[in-house]
Amino acid sequence: MNIKWRAWLALLVSFAIATVFVLILQPHLFNEPILPFSISNKELEEWTESIFGITNFILFILGFVVLLIWILIATSSKFTKATDALSKGFFWWLFLIGYWLLGIVIIMSISFFSGWMDGGKDMEPSYWLSFFVLIDGVVLFWLPSAIGTPGSMRYVPPFAMTLRKFYGG
Repeated sequence: MNIKWRAWLALLVSFAIATVFVLILQPHLFNEPILPFSISNKELEEWTESIFGITNFILFILGFVVLLIWILIATSSKFTKATDALSKGFFWWLFLIGYWLLGIVIIMSISFFSGWMDGGKDMEPSYWLSFFVLIDGVVLFWLPSAIGTPGSMRYVPPFAMTLRKFYGG
C-alpha cells in the first residue's frame, strides 16, 4: 500500500476512534454516573441535558476544525529542510493549547448562560468536563495529527515518528 494512502487511512481510523471516545464513551461516563459525583442523580441529569450535550458536540466540532486546519496547512506546506518543517511545531502547540483554552471558555460560557454558575447549582460535572477537554485535545487533535499529518510536516507533532512506526508511515 502506498505510504500516502496509509497516512490518510491512519488519519481516518484515528479520528474514528476519537469520535467513538468523544461522542459515545464520554456521554456514557456522565449518563451512567461512572465518575464519582457528589451531586444527586437528578442534578446530574439536569446538567447533562442542559450543558453536556451541546458542550460536548461543540468541542467535538472544534476539535475537528482545528485538526482540519492543521492538515490543510500540512498538505499545502512543502519543505526541503527538516529544520524548516520542525519550526512549524510552534503552530502545532498553538493549535492544541488554543483548543484547550477555547474548550474551557466554551464550558464556562454555556454553564454561565444556562444558569449553572449563579451559586445555587453545583458545578462539579463542569470540572470533570474541563478535565475531559484536556483528554479530548489529545484524542481529537494529537493522535490524528501525529498519525496522519501528511507531507514534510509528518514528524512535527510530538511522538509522531514513534506512532508511525506501528503502521509503516
